[in-house]
Amino acid sequence: MPRTADANSALREKTRERVLQAAVRLFSRHGFDGTSVRALAQEAGIAAGLLYAHFESKEAVLVALMQSSMTDVARTLDDADREPTARDFVTTMLESAVTLLDEHRDLWRLGYGLRHQPEVLARLELPLAQLMHQFHQRLEQALRQRGVREPGIEALLLFATVDGISQQYVQHDGDYPIAAVIRAAASRWPATAPSRKRKADRP
Repeated sequence: MPRTADANSALREKTRERVLQAAVRLFSRHGFDGTSVRALAQEAGIAAGLLYAHFESKEAVLVALMQSSMTDVARTLDDADREPTARDFVTTMLESAVTLLDEHRDLWRLGYGLRHQPEVLARLELPLAQLMHQFHQRLEQALRQRGVREPGIEALLLFATVDGISQQYVQHDGDYPIAAVIRAAASRWPATAPSRKRKADRP
């Protein structure tokens, strides 16, 4: 009996995920340029021709991995947006970041390693500057809504804080005091929600 369209779609998605998982392992172990398409297909347990049915190039595989990490970043902001105070916003964002780092530690190690390979990043044609700008804008808006002064500068500081803590965390295996670091990092932001009353309404 021929497979249904749903079954074909599920099979394609499963194969695609196998390629991505294989790519994380090989790119982390041998580097992007040190991994051939043939080796990537072999690690995924498929023929090289089938790999090209899912990704047009090795670069396209890496782009898909990077886009997945950007989706993770957006998820941390979505979680934090539910919090009323700047301190709770920062705390939740960092805690959510730790969760995704635990889930995809090898992927994030790979991503941080790629920062030192600008020649590889240049070939991906990813709008990284635009994505970082959008991320900064979301942080700035969130801090402004929570009554933080100079939200633009504070957003830059917050991004550097989250980025730095995340890098330190993925480089340590179980011996990083992440809970204490999160408490200390969040403590500099206000713990009270801004008043919703207009000045004219105040006694």
